[in-house]
Amino acid sequence: MATIEIFIEIPSSKYGEGVMINEYNEEVSLVSARKAKGNGTNYMKWCFPERDKKPIAKAVPWKITIGKTRKEAATVLQKILAELAG
Repeated sequence: MATIEIFIEIPSSKYGEGVMINEYNEEVSLVSARKAKGNGTNYMKWCFPERDKKPIAKAVPWKITIGKTRKEAATVLQKILAELAG
C-alpha cells in the first residue's frame, strides 16, 4: 500500500485527468491518474513497458520516479518548476 497518494487534477481536463504524487517502496513518483466521475476515486493509469521491443506480461503504473525521499522529490519538483517558469 502506498504511503501517500495525492491527486492533483489538471484544470482544463474534460475527463478528470491529473497527476498523482505517490510514495511506494521508498520511492516518490509522479503517476498519470484519473478521477472517477461518480464516487471520486482516483485511479492510476497502468501500462505494459517493452523489453526487447515486446510488451512485458505484467502491467506497472505509468510513473516517473522523482526521488527516494520527500525532500529529494521536492528538490526535483522545484527544479522542474524553475524550468517551466523560465
